[in-house]
Amino acid sequence: MTYEELNNSDNNTTDENQDEYTLPKHSVKHKQIERKIRKKRKRVNRLKSFLRFVVLLLIIFLSYEFFTLSGWYLPADTFKNPNSERIEIINNKIIPDYVIRNALKNIPIAKIPIFLVKVKPIKKEIFKIPVIKTLYVRRYGFPARIQIIVMERTPIAVIKTDLKAKPTAFFTSDGVLVTNKQYMNLADTGNTLKILTNPQYIQKELSVKKVEYIEQIVKSVETYSNEKVEYIDMRIPNDVYVKIQTTSIRLGTLDSTVFERIKRIYTILPQIQDVDSKIKYIDLSWDKVNYLKLQKK
Repeated sequence: MTYEELNNSDNNTTDENQDEYTLPKHSVKHKQIERKIRKKRKRVNRLKSFLRFVVLLLIIFLSYEFFTLSGWYLPADTFKNPNSERIEIINNKIIPDYVIRNALKNIPIAKIPIFLVKVKPIKKEIFKIPVIKTLYVRRYGFPARIQIIVMERTPIAVIKTDLKAKPTAFFTSDGVLVTNKQYMNLADTGNTLKILTNPQYIQKELSVKKVEYIEQIVKSVETYSNEKVEYIDMRIPNDVYVKIQTTSIRLGTLDSTVFERIKRIYTILPQIQDVDSKIKYIDLSWDKVNYLKLQKK
């Protein structure tokens, strides 16, 4: 072996000894660094857990304080007080406010936030009023209040015993006969058909189909007279009168020929202007015969 080979062999042996010494030293340092990192992570995780716990407590506390504010709760006398400002009733034209408020007076007020108050008991009581067709109940906070939006049945005919008397009943578009006096408010409008009749006829003879049939007669009279019908007088069922703006029209019995008799209005109505005497009514009660009834001097 030459000197150079021997020298290289010694060098290689020395390097291997150094590597064997350096490797354990590096491994110890690496483990020390890892331990420090794990400790820091544990401290950070503990801090995060603590902060999350504090935030959770804070949220619970603020939520409790928020939902216990008086603005979320209805006063105990909300439904009993007839003048309570916590109840708002809108869109009612026939039913007075006090009638709806009176229907709610026996509903108890639970000590719960307004958004948890059940609306079914409110609807149940109001639906007992026959004029109510449907309704919506809205709940608001700060201050806690209830808004009741009602949709009433539409009157199509007002029943009276006399033209100047108050309505005794009215029919609605969905076939309900309302006879309660407290619901007569605003039922007698300009667009509502006025039917004069007697109380016995209301209970025995008058029905939804009958009112619809009367409406057809009224529309036919308006078509051929070109005038608005003011009322129809059925106080004598076999001798019916229709009042238009110019005069009255006697239709007599409302039988199968009534619509054919109504068609003769447009030929007779112009003749009124040529008559010097005052006309009491146009008589269309006879088949194929019509004449003008004059008022007595």
